[in-house]
This record gives sequence, structure tokens and C-alpha cells, in this order.
Amino acid sequence: MNELMDKPVSAQGKAIVIGSGFGGIAVAIRLLSEGWDVELLERHADIGGRARVFHLDGVTFDAGPTVITAPFIFEALFERFGERMEEHVTLLPVEPFYRMDFADGSYFDYKSRIDETVAEIERISPGEGGAYADFLKATEVMYQRGFVELAEQPFTRVSDMLKVLPDLVRLRADISLYDFVSRFFTDERLRKAFSVPSLLVGGHPYRTSSLYGLIHALERRGGVWYPKGGTGALVKALADLFKRNGGFIRTNQQVSAISAEGGRVTGVELVSGEHYSADIVVSNVDPLHVYEHWLPMGRWGRLLNSWRRRMKQSMGLIVVYFTTQRRYPELEHHTIVFGDTFKEILDAIFDKHELLDDLSLYLHRPSATDPQMAPANSDAFYVLAPVPNLSGKQDWETLEPVLTQQILLTLQQRLMPDLFEQLSATHAITPRYFHDALSSPFGSGFSIAPTLTQSAGLRFHNRSPHFDNLYFVGAGTHPGAGVPGVVSSAGVVERLVKEDSHKRQQWLASVQDRSVQGGKVT
Repeated sequence: MNELMDKPVSAQGKAIVIGSGFGGIAVAIRLLSEGWDVELLERHADIGGRARVFHLDGVTFDAGPTVITAPFIFEALFERFGERMEEHVTLLPVEPFYRMDFADGSYFDYKSRIDETVAEIERISPGEGGAYADFLKATEVMYQRGFVELAEQPFTRVSDMLKVLPDLVRLRADISLYDFVSRFFTDERLRKAFSVPSLLVGGHPYRTSSLYGLIHALERRGGVWYPKGGTGALVKALADLFKRNGGFIRTNQQVSAISAEGGRVTGVELVSGEHYSADIVVSNVDPLHVYEHWLPMGRWGRLLNSWRRRMKQSMGLIVVYFTTQRRYPELEHHTIVFGDTFKEILDAIFDKHELLDDLSLYLHRPSATDPQMAPANSDAFYVLAPVPNLSGKQDWETLEPVLTQQILLTLQQRLMPDLFEQLSATHAITPRYFHDALSSPFGSGFSIAPTLTQSAGLRFHNRSPHFDNLYFVGAGTHPGAGVPGVVSSAGVVERLVKEDSHKRQQWLASVQDRSVQGGKVT
């Protein structure tokens, strides 16, 4: 019998959270602070989900997220228990925020200070610096409506979406992020630089809603930070916060099913045969995977699943982790290496599920901000390239070593002339890793794509429409992918759980009242 079944159940009840990514840990902390008895189940031996860490050549690598752009959302989690995040995690400022390296040999540094960013704009495109103030003002409006007001607002009914449609129309959320940026800048390099954030949440810049311009305002307000010791250090600090305040984390727990009776889930079944009973279940695993593989779905549910499977997915990713025998102080913490083409690459990846020879890359060098992330006199990197998800039917076992070599060759040609002389060790993950290890349907890097028709109430709902006490957090749910979006989805679930618990208590009270009245009549 599970040892946790013997401990007293809290006044709120028992909650099981499946998956220990940022969304799973955040919702576990929130529910714990509200009096729930919370148990967090993780299929792997380590925690973190997409934000877990890898080890290579004696170096610890962030497997996924490398940027923290909204520290306040994490500070709020520590404050739930009267603690201060800075006592457990040190955030180091990244400067510049990003370097954009273009195929023509020019570059643009997106910096923490507005005046320095304007100067950079003027340097590469004289006369356009003045447009930045208008651009920033427009993204601020999107931030206020899209993040401050709506990020933790539940969207579970059609009426919820209808209420915000006038604002979306007014903000011109129907146009793409690229077209929105193009209203302010004429230089194609600047248009690329300021629309590329959509790729960081899995979206095609020419298809992603302009509402995602709020990412720029979010970076301006909160800064761009790197946790000392890596993103994995932040994951550990959150897990420790959860555990020292009464939460339980159980690793190596592979879920095989979510049990249900009628319209409510009753617990979780493991591959090992164990069963965990629960009053509510929250999944940090992609909703499509849960609906298709873990739940008893009737005919209507199976029809919905066929529709869900046709939703537009984000692109796949290949990520190469590598170490070198020397340091590269000339390289910034974040460098985006644009290929010769831009839209053509993305159209091939998103629409045709094809891979062109031309590549665009994101290079992460954490030792630029935290020298301890690489041994003395050597360096450690990860480089990411957007690729087709598994809809492309590529043979990734065969393609991975070829593409890894092509990616490293591009880095040598563009940024690191002596790379192959200095290269020590490499490790790569492909869309197959996202599918097999992270249960991401189609091996997509960010679940469904952030188009307008897949935003807010049109994403996977944070509360299941099939089971009253089943909830979802993570990239595929509202408000979307990216660390701020995923952590904010935990706030949406907390609100829904509170509302649903209150309604259920009222219902139970009315049933008891009717029972008493019926007894008197009798």
C-alpha cells in the first residue's frame, strides 16, 4: 500500500499532479498553499520535464528553457509560504538580452536599456530608432490585456471567449506578429529580430497572432535572467519549496491510465499496477496524449479527439549539446543565427514538414553569464534548430548525426572558426525525444501552435470538458507555451479548482438539506 495513503487527508482533499515541468510544480505549490494534500508524480528518475537537466562530459546542461523573463511569477510561489525566492535562487542578468546574427555579416544586439537598443537600431538602420518607442507602446497595450488581465483568466465556455473578442479585434490580434512588427520597421533584419520571439513559443512569425507581441513588453518589464547554476537550479528550488511545506514528489512513476467513474476521475493507475486515489487530478502532460491514451472516452470524446489531432502543431526541434576545449568569450549568452532565408525555411517546416539545407539556429552559452556552467578554460553550449515535427515522417535515427554535423558546420562558418578543432563531446535530441520521453504528440516542441484560432479558449481547456475534476497545465493549454505562459496556466487551474470546490460544497449542502427536510416530512 502507498505510504501516503496512511497520512491524514487535508480538509480540501487529495490532489495528484502528473508531471514535474514548470507547470506541474507551480500548480502543485499553489494547491498545497490552499490546503490540498498534494502528491506530484514524475515518470523519470529526475524532475523538470522539458526543464530537466542533462549531463555530458562532466558538465550539467539545461535541457530546455534557458531564459527567465518574468521573475515575479516565481517570487509569488515562494511568497505563498512566507519565503523569499532570493534566499534560494540567484538570478543573474543577461546582457545583451539577445544577439541577432544575420547572413549578410551584420548583427543587432537587443539590450536591457531602451536607449542602447534604440542606438543599436540606428546603427544598423539609420532613421528607424525613433519607431522603437511606438513599437514598445503598442506591445505594452498587448501586455496589459493579454498577460496582466487574461493570462490567469479561465476560458472554459464559448461565452468566455466572446467577452474578449472586441478587445482582440481592437488590438488587431488577427494579423501576424511579423505584419505587426512591419508596421513599425522597414529594415528586414529588424522585422526578423522583433518577430522571432514567436518561435520561442512554437509559432510561425507569419502566422502567430500579433498578441504575442506582449513577449517584448514582458521582457522589458521583467528583464531577461539566468538562474545561477542553470534553469535546473530553479526547478530544484521550487521542488524543495514544495517538499519542505508538506508536498510529496514521487519519481519513476509511469502513468498508464486515469481512472474515472461517470463524469469524474477517481485517481491514477501506474504501469507498475499501483493505484493512487484522488479527489482531483491535474496533468502537466499534453492533453491530447492524456485523452487518447489514459482516459475512457465515449463516442463523442473519440470524435473530439479526431478533431484535436487535426489542430495545428508547433514545429519540432533538434537540440545539440556540446563542449569545447577552450572558452569563447567573444560569444554572447544568447545568439540567434538567421539563415539566408526566413519565411521560406519556416514555410517548409510548418506547412510542408520538410527540412531545407538552410538553417536558422539559437545558440545558448550560459558561461557568458554564469562562468561556473563550464569548467575552467573550456566551454559548454547548446544549439537549437527548428525542424519538422514527426508529421514529416523523417527517419530521425538516420538524420540526427547528419543534421548535427550540418548544425556544427554552420556554427563554424558563422561564429566559431575553430569549432571542430576544439570540439570535445556532443549529444543531440530530436522530435523523437519529445514524443517518446515527454509524451508530446507529433514530437512537437511546444504542443499546439499559437495561432489566433488556437489561443485562449480555443486552446486545450484547463479543465476537461469530459470530467469535472480533471485539470490541465502546460504548453498546450491557456495561456500558452513559454515559461511565463506555462507557469500562469497553474494560476488558471487554481482559480478553477476553487470555483469548482465551492460549487460542489454548495451542491452537497443542498443535497443534505433536502435529505433532512425529507426526513422531517416523513
